[in-house]
Amino acid sequence: MNEVQVRIAELEDKGWTLASIADELEAHRNTVGMWKAGTRYPRPEKPVLHALDHLLSKKRIPKKKRYGKGSRF
Repeated sequence: MNEVQVRIAELEDKGWTLASIADELEAHRNTVGMWKAGTRYPRPEKPVLHALDHLLSKKRIPKKKRYGKGSRF
């Protein structure tokens, strides 16, 4: 498992869904799913790891907020 996969697993253990992680990262849910599966990796990786660490520090999981926006990652 790489670092991104570990962070995603930790978030899921805390109750986050792939959709909620994707919402917060402004990425598509399928993109986060591929990171989790290890079929794709974010490039560059550091900003994504930093964003995932920030999500791990949050006390509450935000409500779903799907818009038709472009993605950040």
